[in-house]
Amino acid sequence: MKALITGGAGFVGSHLSEALLERGAEVHVVDNLSTGAIDNIAHLKSNKRFGYTIDSVLNEPVLAELVDRAAVVFHLAAAVGVRLIVERPVHTIETNVHGTEVVLRHAVKKKKVVFIASTSEVYGKSAD
Repeated sequence: MKALITGGAGFVGSHLSEALLERGAEVHVVDNLSTGAIDNIAHLKSNKRFGYTIDSVLNEPVLAELVDRAAVVFHLAAAVGVRLIVERPVHTIETNVHGTEVVLRHAVKKKKVVFIASTSEVYGKSAD
C-alpha cells in the first residue's frame, strides 16, 4: 500500500507513519511544519519506504502529484490550537476547510480512498 499523510509531521501523523511503515506500507508525508515538526519524522528518513515534502495542502500542483502516487490519503493537516484559531480565523478556515476541499477534489479525480480526522478542538474545553 502507498499512503499519503497530510499533516504527517504532527503528533498523530508521525505515529501513523511509523505504524504503516511497520506494516510494510510506503508512506509519504506532506506538512508545512506550521504545527508539526521535522523532529517528529527525523527517525523515519532513513527508511527507504518513507518520503516527505515540506509544503502546504493548499499547493494544488504538489498535492495533486502526491495524491496521484498514493493508494490512500490520510488527511490530518489542520490549523490547530485555540490561540491560533482565535487570532487567525481566516487562516484557520483557509487551512482546515479549503485544505480539505483541495484534498478531496484531487482524491476524487483519481478515485483514491480518503480518511479524514478532525482536530481535538471539536471536543471543546475539558471539564477537568
